Amino acid sequence: MVESSRLVYRSNTNKVISIAGWAVLGLAVVAAFLAGRPSAVLGLVPIATIALLIWELFWRPAIIVEDDGVTLVNQFHTVVIPWAKIVDVDTKWSMTIVTPERRYRGSAAPAPGAMYRPNLSGAARTGRVVDGSISKADAPGTDSGDAATIVRRRLHAMADAGTLPIGQAESVSVTTRVHWMSIAVLAALLVASIPALLRA
Repeated sequence: MVESSRLVYRSNTNKVISIAGWAVLGLAVVAAFLAGRPSAVLGLVPIATIALLIWELFWRPAIIVEDDGVTLVNQFHTVVIPWAKIVDVDTKWSMTIVTPERRYRGSAAPAPGAMYRPNLSGAARTGRVVDGSISKADAPGTDSGDAATIVRRRLHAMADAGTLPIGQAESVSVTTRVHWMSIAVLAALLVASIPALLRA
């Protein structure tokens, strides 16, 4: 029996970048108020723009695993993929859901960079082993590897329990939702930032 649960995966690296970025912006806000000049206060608009960009680019991205399927919350759009559509889970560039029609990348779980050297001890328990080896993008402790493991474990559990919808790919569809509100607010802030940037 598959335990009904909702798992949300976010990159720890993205969290650190977000918190560090917001901390720096917070210091900039304090400095603007201490300066007390109109031009300094006007500089709060670009700061708000950068804060929203940090949220959209680094904090918001997530991979959500639920009973109905997998949701990829990416920068500026969200993709909902039913289990019946999932053919494979890849990690070449990022954790990627493969469907019969196309591939959907999860920006919350990028593959590690070229300089990354994983500790592969115990990798066979969590990563995907091919020809006796495992790619570093599938290794435990990486964003792509950990996220892929979460999705694969749920797939395997559903298959073992007989609850994985097989042969129903044509009866369900992948839905994509653009983050229009964030895009509109960001565009408005960018336009409003022009006077402050011109005074800089």
